[in-house]
Amino acid sequence: MTFNETIFFLSEFLISIRKLEDFITFDLRIPEKWGIPKSIVDEGKLVPFDLQDDGFKGYSFVCSISDSEIDMTIDKIKKTIKLNKDKEIKEKLFKETIDSLKKTFEKNDLEKLKNLYFDFKIEQPLIDDTEERQISDDIELA
Repeated sequence: MTFNETIFFLSEFLISIRKLEDFITFDLRIPEKWGIPKSIVDEGKLVPFDLQDDGFKGYSFVCSISDSEIDMTIDKIKKTIKLNKDKEIKEKLFKETIDSLKKTFEKNDLEKLKNLYFDFKIEQPLIDDTEERQISDDIELA
């Protein structure tokens, strides 16, 4: 991904990029309900800050100024965004499915509901919760 593509991808969340001595920081504004997976947090490389913006929290992702460190930090930021956006979409889909199922139960009699079953036509197993566990085991820094 080019620098322009990276900045465009981060633009919804990026507040600033700063150089501090031998370090660079990516300051982000993320929704308060989002979490930072433990696997992404390195000691001293993630610094919370107060935004004074309802519904949002601030984090500075800090790394030394080197190609590999910057690339790794940007990858961590992208992973955090992807995991949280995926989680939001899944929650929305879950709520929609529950609403649909609730309507089905309200509109049908018991005998029809006794024959209700679910069939998933997915080639891969549904249960691989490694990344989901990472995001649900959030740490709260702020």
